[in-house]
Amino acid sequence: MSRVAVVGAGVLGSAIAWRLAESGHKVRIYDPNPGSAASSGSLAWLNASFAQDPVYNRLRHDSLKIWGRLKAETPDLPIEFDGAILWEQEHFDLHAIHASQQELGLPADILGPSEHLAEEPHVPAPPAQALACRGDGYGDPQAITAWFLDSARYAGAEFVGLDVVGAEVQSGVVTGIRSSAGVERADHVVVAAGIKIPRILEPHGFGIAMDNKPGLLVTTSPAPNAKTHAMLATEGLHGWQGEDGRFLIGADFGGGEDFGDPDAFARALVRKLGEIIPSAAGCEVERITVRERPMPADGRPAIGPLGPQGLYVICTHSGMTLAPVIAEMVAREIGGQKDPRLAPYRPERPSLAP
Repeated sequence: MSRVAVVGAGVLGSAIAWRLAESGHKVRIYDPNPGSAASSGSLAWLNASFAQDPVYNRLRHDSLKIWGRLKAETPDLPIEFDGAILWEQEHFDLHAIHASQQELGLPADILGPSEHLAEEPHVPAPPAQALACRGDGYGDPQAITAWFLDSARYAGAEFVGLDVVGAEVQSGVVTGIRSSAGVERADHVVVAAGIKIPRILEPHGFGIAMDNKPGLLVTTSPAPNAKTHAMLATEGLHGWQGEDGRFLIGADFGGGEDFGDPDAFARALVRKLGEIIPSAAGCEVERITVRERPMPADGRPAIGPLGPQGLYVICTHSGMTLAPVIAEMVAREIGGQKDPRLAPYRPERPSLAP
């Protein structure tokens, strides 16, 4: 099998390293600060709720099935499949999403106020209409990332806490990886380094146009009297409550808000939480996480070979949802078998020309 260097130990890099190691490759994962970038700033909402792009939606659905299988096989996986309730309509067409969920075979129901109140009694003023996506999940983003990294190590991958500056290339073929400690041999270099991707590709004369989005999340103090169950996607606030009573909330799971003063923005989010869930009105801001979230310029994933033979790039929003399916597809392709599901997402497409 091959020697594979994986650059980036966020959720994508760690999941890919795990699948590669399980496939028998000799894997080394490079990251000076594992899990500290975009993955730590994710709301970690696992969903297939984007009806406007059926092909992309199908890919997300494929990943949800893998998540479900992983949870069944490994109950300690830090994911809860308690579903999501959507009533934001600025970004979502609830009826289109409902139809898409049915087409994918995912359970979903349109809720009126009485049904909504029965499911989430701590939301006393539900909207006239909401959509319950029963197959959605969520979890602590740092715990999820750590789970994949631990799984990669258990499968035989080696973690290296070094910063990578590029691949070593001879006659158009990758022969190694160049880190802050020098050059080490590798047959493949898999770059899953988020916003650092352009810097790593630049020495090789290639790149990906990016439109990164800032994202702010707030962890609240515990609200022991406010027990919600599902992920809540309301007007201007998305979030979920953990077993410890804390909420993880943001204004937009996709990022891109204009924060201005992050502290004031966070306090306003917590006030809004108290308006929606009165029993959480006593919550305070416990932690603010601001991260720049990587996004290819055309909004779609970029996954595949780029530049010299042996260099492979992965960049996408929704890394949490897509990590399991991307990991399986990348491991298959590094092993020499093309995955047709990745045809629309190759990184050399014109819309990503830097």
